[in-house]
Amino acid sequence: MSKASSAPPARPRGRPGKARPALLEAAVREFSEKGYEGATTAGIARRAKSTQPLVHHHFGSKEQLFRAVLDSLFGELRVAVLPDEARLETPSALVRRFTLFTARRPELARIWLIENAKRGRHASYIMEKHIVPLTERLRPLLETAMAAGVFPKVDVPLLFYAVQGLASYPFLVPEQVRRLSGCPASSPEFAEQYTQTVLAILRFPAD
Repeated sequence: MSKASSAPPARPRGRPGKARPALLEAAVREFSEKGYEGATTAGIARRAKSTQPLVHHHFGSKEQLFRAVLDSLFGELRVAVLPDEARLETPSALVRRFTLFTARRPELARIWLIENAKRGRHASYIMEKHIVPLTERLRPLLETAMAAGVFPKVDVPLLFYAVQGLASYPFLVPEQVRRLSGCPASSPEFAEQYTQTVLAILRFPAD
């Protein structure tokens, strides 16, 4: 057997073990700005100051990378908003955590808006794997809150849409916030002030 035929396959340049988190974060930003169709693995590699072969080394394909981004972001959401079952009985804490999460991670809502408008396979994946299970997990909390008079008695999905929209809107329109409020929507000060506004609108006590 020749030396050429017995040599191991060439590995991608760089430091593969340390490249994955940077590539995943670069993909979050690329997909949130351009959607799946507009994003490229070459563009993601450039954002991460890495190489396109490393993208495929870690994630296989653009489709697999996109699903990894979605799973990672929804995982962050669950940890931040639903940290344990014991805290599910406090709607104000839930709304507060969700608003602050969206302020910190608006990319998830932006990706969902882009893919939802296309109504394709990615929207179906997001709905079936993430949004439907999350909605069903929250349903008992929302029904209990409605029974206690915390929320008006309405259809649970309608209540979910209303709270979700109220908590996330300014972080999806950062230029509007900058022009009208004079500060970046990403600033901790604005996020906290807006969170208190949301709680006041919902008639929850201030922290």
